[in-house]
Amino acid sequence: MRLPAVFQRRVRLLSVVLLLCIASTAEAAPSWNVGYRTIALQDAVTGESFPLALWYPTAAAPAPLFVTSSLSLCRLPAIVCRRIAFEMPVAQNAPVAAGAFGVIVVSHGGGGMALLHRDLAMALAVQGYVVAAPTHPRGKGDDRSGVEVWVGRPKQVSRVIDAVLEDGDLGGHIERDRIGMVGHSNGGYTALAVAGARPSPGAAGAHCREHPDDARFCGSGGAAAREAARKVGSLPELRDPRVRSIVLMAPNAAPFTDDALARVTVPALVYAAEKDDLTRVPYHAERVAKTLPWAECVLVKGAGHFSFVTSFPTALKIVAGEGARDPKGFDRDAFHQVMNREIVGFFNRTLRTGGNPLTKNAQPRPCRSR
Repeated sequence: MRLPAVFQRRVRLLSVVLLLCIASTAEAAPSWNVGYRTIALQDAVTGESFPLALWYPTAAAPAPLFVTSSLSLCRLPAIVCRRIAFEMPVAQNAPVAAGAFGVIVVSHGGGGMALLHRDLAMALAVQGYVVAAPTHPRGKGDDRSGVEVWVGRPKQVSRVIDAVLEDGDLGGHIERDRIGMVGHSNGGYTALAVAGARPSPGAAGAHCREHPDDARFCGSGGAAAREAARKVGSLPELRDPRVRSIVLMAPNAAPFTDDALARVTVPALVYAAEKDDLTRVPYHAERVAKTLPWAECVLVKGAGHFSFVTSFPTALKIVAGEGARDPKGFDRDAFHQVMNREIVGFFNRTLRTGGNPLTKNAQPRPCRSR
């Protein structure tokens, strides 16, 4: 007996839906819990020791961990630690999950520390990445200018990659052709240098002479950078070819000429903050996005320079000052939920075998607003 035609169509439609559900389940990336530990490394430029925070996939159950800005543990009652330390639901010193994982290095802004992008680190670890975030040494220039920044920071990133690959627990789980990097502000400078843009000592000075309206940058970090540039002289090649994809958040692009930026051949996702008065959008993020051969750019409406940093605990907001504040009406936590998903997706696309789905920029393109 033939089934009614309308019923046959419904059965076929249901079959298609079921097949799509099965396919999407099969293709969905598995998720893990997050392990966390730290190690100490040595700066190749100054010899100074610096800490490295590591997040990675694990099968172990997480528990609240309260960590201070120096990466030591808060030993006070939880009700106190929750206000003065950074809380993370992680499995401390847990074994690494079975499997092979990519690596993402996260470089904070000038004068920052390893935990400033901890929510992104955990979002990446859940989706199968080992995340390594150093607290860059302060050096004589307080991690804002000088040879310790322009040369030291990129070399520290290479040392971090070496350490992860050589680590007795993590090294055997690393897919060495799946290494990416995230950088905010001076961390954005660091990522660009590691990706192949060679900094020029005189570029920041030329930028400030050409753009006197970039007043805050040129009156603070820019002035220090120009002074340091006179002492640094020529800068060496800092590219690390192991880094195959980068994410830039409000990057400091002043140390690079357009020709230098055009040498970056890895895919890049660039975030610009609409109300950023420290690294103004036209001179930094948008300029980078228009110059890099393979880049996409997002202009975040209402965001400030520090909106890319994870929210601070209650008491530390006072200490952090501007770093904990956003322009009026901007919801940092809600933005991070969206941004973290986008970054995970970007690395999934660009670090997969044969990946780089970005279209080469045939002509300069502005940032798309969100």
